[in-house]
Amino acid sequence: MMEEPRPPRGDDAPSHVDDAPSLIGAVPPYLDGASPLGTSASDPETGTDDTDATQTAPTDPDARRRRRRRVLAWVLPPAVAVLMLGALAALELTAWQSFDHESTSLSKALDDQDEVTRQVQSALSGSRSVTDAATAVLAVADGGLLTAEDRTMLTDVTHQSTEQSRAASALIPGSRPRAGTRKFWFWEVNTDTARLERLDASARDRAKKLSAAEGPLRTATEATRTTASTALAAAAGRAAAAEAANVPADNDAVLDLRYAVDQVKQRASPFQPRVSADYTALAQAVQKLQESHAATLASESGPLEQSRLDLEAFARSLAPGLLLDFEWADLINGLGESNGYLSGETAWWYDRGGYATIRLSNSIAQEWPSDAAHAIVAHEVGHAITIRCRTMYDTTNDQTAEAWATAWAISMGFTSDANGTSAYGSPPDSLIQTAAGCR
Repeated sequence: MMEEPRPPRGDDAPSHVDDAPSLIGAVPPYLDGASPLGTSASDPETGTDDTDATQTAPTDPDARRRRRRRVLAWVLPPAVAVLMLGALAALELTAWQSFDHESTSLSKALDDQDEVTRQVQSALSGSRSVTDAATAVLAVADGGLLTAEDRTMLTDVTHQSTEQSRAASALIPGSRPRAGTRKFWFWEVNTDTARLERLDASARDRAKKLSAAEGPLRTATEATRTTASTALAAAAGRAAAAEAANVPADNDAVLDLRYAVDQVKQRASPFQPRVSADYTALAQAVQKLQESHAATLASESGPLEQSRLDLEAFARSLAPGLLLDFEWADLINGLGESNGYLSGETAWWYDRGGYATIRLSNSIAQEWPSDAAHAIVAHEVGHAITIRCRTMYDTTNDQTAEAWATAWAISMGFTSDANGTSAYGSPPDSLIQTAAGCR
């Protein structure tokens, strides 16, 4: 019996059978409204049409770049502005801080410089006064009171002190610079800050140089002071010795010399600037003393010169240290050689340490060295020594004063009646005893 062949089942189909549809004459599935594989004309689940989505999606890269540019155009300018403002603020703040810091630093440097300057100016003032005084001393025509060696040494140290003073003076700054008001823009502030830095460095450098100059300046000044002090003290000693070398001389010349010597000694140690004027006065006093000595010798010259000089020396020996000068005349109080008298008188003063002038008749020199001449001279010295013993008797009474002078001559051992006894009588023993205590 014949059976029609049954179509094979899927499970039974031979593996070699190709049941794929033939493409010949087939219409591609995406034609006639179909979509390519992987796409569909419509979504059966959502019912949306993909065609619209495809048309609105930004698939063009240039479009994306244009969108980014639009965004950057809106975002970048504010950001850049913020960054620039921040940078400007930082520059401004840094510049201001630097200016303030340098201004403070400069102020301190100038304060330090001013302090050192004041010290150096003080040293300069002292140096100038000392060197000026020393120079003035060297300029005095002193007749050899300063030895050649002392003069050379003083000249050398004065020159060194002058050089140190000149070097230090060159470092003294001018007017104090000002920092000024801080400006606003950083480039202007930075310019001013640089200027302040230069001023700061200059002030610190000058302060160091001033400080370094002060020591040598003071050392040179002290050397000048010490040398001048030593030289002037020695000169004053030579001037004092001139007194003994110029006897006789009038009291005024001797007193002026003594005063000048004292002034120089006082201001020479320690050395004082005013000593230059005192030294000038000292040199003049020595010259005055020498001139007085020459004038006195001239007035006493002649046949009685040596007797006068010997008599004067005797009178000074009775009261050592008592300043006496002498005047000679033919008549004293109307008495003298022409009428056979020995006559004398004395005047004394208590100021300036005390001094006296004894006036004697030439007849006493003619009688020298008789006992009468010794006795009358002793009587006159008894008057002069009242300078030392003014409280021992009544100096306001002339009779008492004559009695005192007679008693003093007797107490010194001069018994000739020329001691005052012949003219004023004998003094009481009590007064002689009192006078013996006055030497």
